[in-house]
Amino acid sequence: MANIKKNTKTGLWWVRLSLGTDECGKRIQAYYSNKRKQEVEFWIAEQVAARKDGSIRKVIQIRTMEQLFAVWLEDHVRLTKATTTYHSYQSILNRVPTWFMQLKVDRVEPTHAQRLLADWHRDGLKASTINSRRAIFVGMFSWAIRMNNYKGTNPFSAVTKLNEGLKEMETYSVEELATYLRTAQDVMTTGNYAAIMLISYAGLRAREATALRWSDVDFDRMVIMVKRTAIEVKGGYSFSNTKGKKVRVVTISKHVAEELRRIRVEQRYDSVRMGWRNDEDLICLGVSGAYLWHSGLRRRHIETIKAAGLPKITLHGLRHTHASLLMEMGVHAKVIQERLGHADATLTMDTYAHVLHTLQSDTATQFEQLLKRKKTAQQSGS
Repeated sequence: MANIKKNTKTGLWWVRLSLGTDECGKRIQAYYSNKRKQEVEFWIAEQVAARKDGSIRKVIQIRTMEQLFAVWLEDHVRLTKATTTYHSYQSILNRVPTWFMQLKVDRVEPTHAQRLLADWHRDGLKASTINSRRAIFVGMFSWAIRMNNYKGTNPFSAVTKLNEGLKEMETYSVEELATYLRTAQDVMTTGNYAAIMLISYAGLRAREATALRWSDVDFDRMVIMVKRTAIEVKGGYSFSNTKGKKVRVVTISKHVAEELRRIRVEQRYDSVRMGWRNDEDLICLGVSGAYLWHSGLRRRHIETIKAAGLPKITLHGLRHTHASLLMEMGVHAKVIQERLGHADATLTMDTYAHVLHTLQSDTATQFEQLLKRKKTAQQSGS
């Protein structure tokens, strides 16, 4: 029990309470005084209870980059970003070189930031990937400056982004996508094919497809409501809000609706025949009604590409293919943005600049042909 004392000069009852130590071994102490001894006793009880339930947190003295990362992830990213973003940042930071993690925070300079980017470049990472990581570090140091955990200017803002050139997306042509989907239907299980179809025809992200439920499909309106994404961590999975934390409505074609109806009938038949239940109402299921893991879907995707004799693209490349083909068809960027769930149309335009570049060439040729036809018509008339 804390020792409550009375100050004979002021008449106040006071106590200095020890609340243990922080991760650095430093004692956590608190001081309180009041005219009434009972109020001091009540305060002590509240502090002890708060310490037990975690309301009074252990104070972490941020000295190294490793400690800065830990606090930034838990106190900022986890509270302000989507769960998928939190796990993505965690995965990236787990791959930061040891030499950088052990740096004293107050000693980090632009030269260290430049060296880190150079290390990633030597490891073979794409310029776009390195620039994305640089942006994460810029954000982290901006937060650290606001929290008074770092003095000075942002060291990563001082480092110039790498030249990415014109982004070339790995996509399929219409004919290649048709071949891929025919092969997928032949060689994939129903659950895997359902996910592939939703990515290719509706432009869903892979983990949005595996999180989709039958209750999210409106067959009367021919739309699906994309509300969730799957979160996969070591030892299990869960579902969270989509990347933009907004529900988006995506229209589906008659063919997709018919395929989904067929898949639902087949799924119900399998559940009765094999004795499993789809309690989570998922459209895309693995063997025996189990959750369809992303790693398994990716393996089936690679096997399908080999079976079809097509060029290699990633699962995300199917989503890029969907968007690129829509753009080639002349669909407005705003419509594509809403369909894909991008934050704004500018991101969509930047992402698919390579398609716009090709369309620009076609437009120039068409314009030239138009003038030639006009000129020929005028000469014929004269």
